[in-house]
Amino acid sequence: MISLDIRSLKEGFQILEFSPTTEDLRVENPDGAEGKGSAQPTFREAYVEVQVTVDGEQFVVRVFARAVAELICDRTLEPFDRAIRGKFTVCFMPESMMDKDAENDAVLPLPKDSNEIDLTDIVRDTLMLAVPVRKIAPGAEELDLPTTFGEASEEDIDPRWKGLEQLRSTSEESPE
Repeated sequence: MISLDIRSLKEGFQILEFSPTTEDLRVENPDGAEGKGSAQPTFREAYVEVQVTVDGEQFVVRVFARAVAELICDRTLEPFDRAIRGKFTVCFMPESMMDKDAENDAVLPLPKDSNEIDLTDIVRDTLMLAVPVRKIAPGAEELDLPTTFGEASEEDIDPRWKGLEQLRSTSEESPE
């Protein structure tokens, strides 16, 4: 867990550093799938710098995160590693100070009855947004992708289609 103890923060600017574990940043697959071909990346060797500016009851938090993402290549389906980095800024303040009508992901309420701000989800989301949309392994860009495939053999044809194949053969033989 990556959390800020707001009791220990002083008024003004300060920098904090974290080295979250792979388990801290684990992304759960919505469908519960695991293993090779899993759509969710795994992050390791993570480093997070958090710059906090405290102004009364407001905490402006700038997150700078970097990690090595273990990805699956979209072209080859082989695993590969890619260094990624991302940043995000958010302001935490008491709910009473927040504009009730405005929806803003960059302004969040301070947790009630807690002296900590949990940044785990923010760091994980920042890293997830840094993952490229097209995940192409180094060297896979030059690979020739087959666009045509050979004729299907008798073994490749689904046996349920054999009856239709016989109908086609019969209709080709008899004139209409």
